[in-house]
Amino acid sequence: MTQQYLRALSLIVGNQAQAYDLSNLHVRFEVKNATVQTLKTLQARVFNVTDELAKLIQNEFTSVRLSAGYEGNIAQIFSGEITMVRRGKESATDTFVDIQAQDGDKAFGWATSSWTIDKGYTADDIYQHCLKDLSQYGITAGFKPDFSNHPAPDAKTVHGQTRDVLRTLADSQGCTWSIEDGKLNFIPIKGYLPGTVPQINASSGMVGTPQQTIGGLVVRMLLNPVIKAGSKIQLNNADVASLTLTSKFQLPQVVPSFDADGFYRTFQVVHAGDSRGNTWYTDCVCAAVDGTAPLTSSFTQAVSENG
Repeated sequence: MTQQYLRALSLIVGNQAQAYDLSNLHVRFEVKNATVQTLKTLQARVFNVTDELAKLIQNEFTSVRLSAGYEGNIAQIFSGEITMVRRGKESATDTFVDIQAQDGDKAFGWATSSWTIDKGYTADDIYQHCLKDLSQYGITAGFKPDFSNHPAPDAKTVHGQTRDVLRTLADSQGCTWSIEDGKLNFIPIKGYLPGTVPQINASSGMVGTPQQTIGGLVVRMLLNPVIKAGSKIQLNNADVASLTLTSKFQLPQVVPSFDADGFYRTFQVVHAGDSRGNTWYTDCVCAAVDGTAPLTSSFTQAVSENG
């Protein structure tokens, strides 16, 4: 079993010219990501930073990278661009610097696509054009399933924001798209990212009882940097507190179903920690890999609006 004690984190802020390690300071953080075509975000509060360094963070630094886990098993959970910095006092003795950042912020906000492709183009051709448009903002190729590449009968002209082109492409291929760690990912709506499948139970760090809800199956565990939005996990269905709606309330709400083998895809992942406090958790909202009931549209909209 992977070690889950002696918590550790690494917080690096800087720009192309210099970087500072804030790992030894008191840090609270929350990293949130979801497979609903919104950006991965970081909210970090760093305590008692020197005035000189606080000014650098506020005025000159542009990027931040956060890794977390346990001694000997630490992994990156966020890398992105600083979008907002705030300074203040939490008490008479403790000052703080709040850092807000987003993964792929410039690409999402500023990348545009303006091109024409001849008839006979495929979904992969559109993907390659979009990837080229994103590359100037440092975005590279991530995971992508095989697209259904039927040649188009007519030429196509595209002019607009790249994120809108990506959304149309993802919808046509039954996928969602997202940016994580500077990589463009397409994940099938009923699929998941490749990689190891962690078993989540009391022995491996599960906290409390997973809950089956209208919004999805909700599970909390000790902070696990391996878990990403769109990844696959395995639960013991007997550990889950199930939900049954009476017939009066069956529609339009749908309760996501159980997977017969306990395999679930994470739709939203939140890593939250406090280097000198009690919080050190990963919270997931999941749905069955083989389930027929999707997350409700109301939940998906709420995640999209709240990041």
